[in-house]
Amino acid sequence: MRVFGRFALTALAVLAVSGLAVAGEKGVARGKVTAVSDKAVTVVDKDGVASTFEVTQGARVYAEGATHKSQMLASSGKKTTMDDFVREGHYVTVHYREQDGTRHITKLQVHGSVVPS
Repeated sequence: MRVFGRFALTALAVLAVSGLAVAGEKGVARGKVTAVSDKAVTVVDKDGVASTFEVTQGARVYAEGATHKSQMLASSGKKTTMDDFVREGHYVTVHYREQDGTRHITKLQVHGSVVPS
């Protein structure tokens, strides 16, 4: 990982899960992860409102160490899933597209277990 000043560049992982790219209304949500699986992530915002986001093929996850972990999983023949990189208690920013009432993750930035400024 390269470090520029006090900021570290985070690694990128692209999830290899089934599904198609999704078109629709764009949105951004921020909050604390309360549930995560290979198919969905639930985030509670600062007002206590919970939202669930579906994991789709091509969803990008930005997290410290994600490139290394993706390479390790790939070398052992395993596909990466959302729960390989995101844990309950992590603070995240979710970029999504909403279609037919379902929010599909396009990009998810993991900020760790501390509320980002």
